[in-house]
Amino acid sequence: MIKPFSVIATRLVERTIRINQAARTFYACEKGSIFINFGVIVVPLIAVVGLGVDVGRGYVVKARLSQALDASALAAAPYADNVVKLQAEFTKYFDANFPSSFMGVDITLAPPVISDNGTKVTVSASAILDTTLMSVLGEDTMSVSASSEVTRLITPLDVVVSIDTTGSMGSSDGSGTRLSSAKDAADILVNKLFGNETESDNLQVGLVPWSAAVNVAERGVSYDSGLNTFVDGHWYTNNSPVPFITEPDSDWQGCAYARYTDNSNDDDADHLLYDADVGGTIWEAWEPMPRRVVNPSNGNLYTVRCPEWGISKLSGTKSHATDAIEELSNPTGTTTIAQGLVWAWRTLMPGEPYNQASIKSNLRRAIVIMTDGLNTSSYRDAYKGDLNVSEMNDRLSAVAAQIKATGVDIYVVEYHVETNLMKSVASATTAPYYFKADSAAELEKAFEKIGTELSELRLSK
Repeated sequence: MIKPFSVIATRLVERTIRINQAARTFYACEKGSIFINFGVIVVPLIAVVGLGVDVGRGYVVKARLSQALDASALAAAPYADNVVKLQAEFTKYFDANFPSSFMGVDITLAPPVISDNGTKVTVSASAILDTTLMSVLGEDTMSVSASSEVTRLITPLDVVVSIDTTGSMGSSDGSGTRLSSAKDAADILVNKLFGNETESDNLQVGLVPWSAAVNVAERGVSYDSGLNTFVDGHWYTNNSPVPFITEPDSDWQGCAYARYTDNSNDDDADHLLYDADVGGTIWEAWEPMPRRVVNPSNGNLYTVRCPEWGISKLSGTKSHATDAIEELSNPTGTTTIAQGLVWAWRTLMPGEPYNQASIKSNLRRAIVIMTDGLNTSSYRDAYKGDLNVSEMNDRLSAVAAQIKATGVDIYVVEYHVETNLMKSVASATTAPYYFKADSAAELEKAFEKIGTELSELRLSK
């Protein structure tokens, strides 16, 4: 029978005590039978030396085994909602950290054990190694075992995913489009965050699609101009909590202009409703973007491109996020990244207009923004007129700076493009806060890594 490492170690202690006793008798002996006494003691002496050598080897194997299990558990635990993927990641990382040739041991990996609520993963393994001098005691092998446990921290989290839905996102991308690749990647992120849960008291996810502007209406609620109301000097619609300066048209599509006239970039960047001191006027609302406008320079009539999909407010229901992601289609319009970022911030933060943010004291807030392009400008875009790209970039930088100053983490994923501007927008210029992806597989991997970082795994045992 193969004895456990702990039993072997205990035997070493016992044998050492016996050898010490025999040695004292040997040294005290004054008779002529010294060779007989030495013959009696030499075998146990060899055994003790063998025990020491093999116990030392056992400690080395156990330490390496524990290290490999810790690394493997941390790598595999994010896939607690996918047993096949969990097992594959566990095996891959274990093999990388514990080579099969290490000290000639024979390894047995137990299947990972997932707790009922999916928040804890336990892994274990055992190793059998051949002994050296211990064979004189009849012990040819001994076993070493170790285990590791990873627990997902229950830290409250609000996160808004801000996805580029501009015209370029309709470009071919493998078997689909760039938008379909982004949807698949966003699904991976949501599944990673929720795990096995369909409802969470500690996690809320929202979605903000954007192009040149943002549709500030609530997803899934149709606009009815007959329900417009005028309250305290502002107009409100039936499908948006955002206050407007003027009444939206009967064919309003849901978009609003940014605060297009300003005396500093800081005013544009601030997310609060009552803060923008513009030309002596305190802005308390937004201007609705009409469906069709006339360019006064040439008299031409333009159709304003507004995303079809409204904002999905923060929710602790998994399907609320996945359904919103699934509905994204027909990408169109130019690129105004600041709009996608600032409306994600407005959705994320407490207070008006969306009022869904958690107010827990240890709450973590994050924005994940994905884009495949650079800022571009066209007539009557989100800023109610042409802006040069340099000014748009400056506004984006100002927005990002103010967001990060409030303690919000910004994760940036650029797709088929890489810019220093977006690296500066992110909370850090490297992973896990910034990623550049050139394929659908890389895009999914980036969102997966962000989900892993936000999940906050830790070793609990």
